[in-house]
Amino acid sequence: MRGTIDALASIDIDEVARCTCTLSDGNFAIGCDSGALHVFGCDGVVIDSVDLGSMVVGLDRLGDLVVGASSTGGVSAFHTEPRWEHPVDSGCEMMAASAGHVVVADGSGCLTVLAADGSETAKAHLGHLTGLACAEDGTCAAALEDGGLLILGPGLEVLHESPAAEDDVETISCLVFRSDGVLAAARNSLGMTVDERPENRLECWHPERGLLNTSELPARATALMATDSGVIVGCFDGSLLSLGIGDSQERLIAKLDYQVSGVCAWGDDMLVASWFDIFRITPEGEVVWQFEHIGMVEHVLDLGERVAVLGDDRKGRTPAPMVILDPDTPPRYDGLPTEEEPTEPGSGEYSGALSEEEEQLVEQRPNLPEEAGGILDTLHEEMEIQVDEQVVEVDLLEDLSESARAINLPPVADAGDDRTVGVDEEGKATVLLDGGRSYDPDGTIEGWAWEDGRGRVIGDTPQIRVRLASGVHAFHLTVTDDRRASTRATITVQVR
Repeated sequence: MRGTIDALASIDIDEVARCTCTLSDGNFAIGCDSGALHVFGCDGVVIDSVDLGSMVVGLDRLGDLVVGASSTGGVSAFHTEPRWEHPVDSGCEMMAASAGHVVVADGSGCLTVLAADGSETAKAHLGHLTGLACAEDGTCAAALEDGGLLILGPGLEVLHESPAAEDDVETISCLVFRSDGVLAAARNSLGMTVDERPENRLECWHPERGLLNTSELPARATALMATDSGVIVGCFDGSLLSLGIGDSQERLIAKLDYQVSGVCAWGDDMLVASWFDIFRITPEGEVVWQFEHIGMVEHVLDLGERVAVLGDDRKGRTPAPMVILDPDTPPRYDGLPTEEEPTEPGSGEYSGALSEEEEQLVEQRPNLPEEAGGILDTLHEEMEIQVDEQVVEVDLLEDLSESARAINLPPVADAGDDRTVGVDEEGKATVLLDGGRSYDPDGTIEGWAWEDGRGRVIGDTPQIRVRLASGVHAFHLTVTDDRRASTRATITVQVR
């Protein structure tokens, strides 16, 4: 039986948090679709709020500044009051920060480097990105829409380039820099070409020496956490893996029921988000405790002595309450005492056991008055006891039917077949994403969630239309049945 812990606080919030970051003194910030940017204390109380005017697509800390990027505006910095603003004509798509600057990808395919005072220090046109990460020294990694990978210096000069395979469709699902500057990049091939190339793999890149090694993964990586000795990988199939830099074989730490959506360190252990749950797991794979959140967990923020957990209703529209946890809380077990409440025999004033005198009294027969014997004999004569054997009729088919109904089969997600389409006169293509062939073998599908390659929810109906530029686009469909089981499918669209 796994132990559980209780939340320190549960706070209702008005909007789903699209992006988050931790700040100093255990504070943290969230950005929302409406453009609202809220700063919270470690107790979940709002300290400050500002409005960026449109969807917050990036949020990070730059020294004492909170820096936010909006979808139709630019980049703004705050610290108790607005400090600077850098306009971006085509709007921001994503942002990452290092120790001394932020890097912003805009809607035109440009990457811009901004210093701590908001001044522009470098700019380059790379094309549309699906991922962005920064190292502390200013090195950054850009995942291109066609599956290529670029490692760039602080001035956006290309240090290493790893193009996507020409005979296959590739995507990059995760990027993270280690403290020594080594980049871990999770790449995926759709396997359209049969060769020795792993379908799912982790590449390690050094900014000077280039590619260090490649390791095969059992499934698509959905979360990465850098460690002193390598990297922790969370996968779509629920696998939690440990890989050392230079290792070609991964070590399985734990196997969870659903995909891993986030991993962060807590002392020597890890806090792992998977579907609706948070787990504290040791490096040896022991689950210390499990906490079930009301919504699907999207963000786990380390606040120093506690963590904040945020999520949504699986459709990306209704926020679940924000929860504050103390991961060092001793776990409790349903029906059993916590580790702080031992119940050894005789440990208290009242142990529940009989004393010697009480045991002797129990063994003695009661002293009955003389007339009592006659009364008992009369009762025995007048009382007729009849015990009928109980007839139990068992309907085996009905029992089997009830057992079958108690077992919930997961739904089958079908996002359609991968395809290649041509562009129109505007250089784009309109594509219908159709998940109508999805079904639930023993119930009904209650929820639909389409996500783009960046993990943003773009639709909650079986069919949606998307307008795509040239390149390779990945979309994910998650369907949820009437008993909360869910399955995910992926489709890739190549636009030429």
